Amino acid sequence: MRLLPALARSCLAVTLAAPAAEAETLEPTPGYFIGCDAEAIPAICYFNAAGLNWAVSQVNAPADLFDLLTSLPMLEPVTIAGDYAELADSSADLALTGLSLPEEEDINIGNLRAMQGEWQPNGEEAPFSILIVGMDWLEMVNGEMEGAFMIAVGPACADGVEPGGMAISLYRYGDDPAADACWQLEYIDDTTMNLRDVMGAQGQVAFTRLPPSEG
Repeated sequence: MRLLPALARSCLAVTLAAPAAEAETLEPTPGYFIGCDAEAIPAICYFNAAGLNWAVSQVNAPADLFDLLTSLPMLEPVTIAGDYAELADSSADLALTGLSLPEEEDINIGNLRAMQGEWQPNGEEAPFSILIVGMDWLEMVNGEMEGAFMIAVGPACADGVEPGGMAISLYRYGDDPAADACWQLEYIDDTTMNLRDVMGAQGQVAFTRLPPSEG
């Protein structure tokens, strides 16, 4: 079972509890498996779907479905269904009732996996970088997290603008539900990522991948 990265866990603040009697239903919804927390008792696994981070406790999932969860790689495309009692601004607990893997290939998954890691804007003089962990976009200054955003990807930004290719909308954790930014992914390889600011005026921003931090 993989341990969900600590920085990502800090953005998934949920209170695990059994769903209330008047639970709402999450119909089958596409999303991405984020990972499992091996330190939690009982174990917890996380998804990103429908603009929320969903936490599934081992006690709120059929054993066969939870076993399948623990075998999935990070960012595996999935379709989930279940029941929930209430929604926080960016997260919710889910009693899992359905889990399946899509038959068709997810067109964004290759880019999402390539984006994982820490990136620094070219020409940046201050010690600023972005750290992408799962579906979290973390702004780092001097090695400390200064801002945390949820990532949503698709053909269009939150305002409906289709920039071409993959649009990356960012939603600040703990803020109102409106998108704070939208980037168009123009290019990515092992060392370089070029993004274009769709909602703002920064234009194209080129990033260079930083080596993994030691420890």
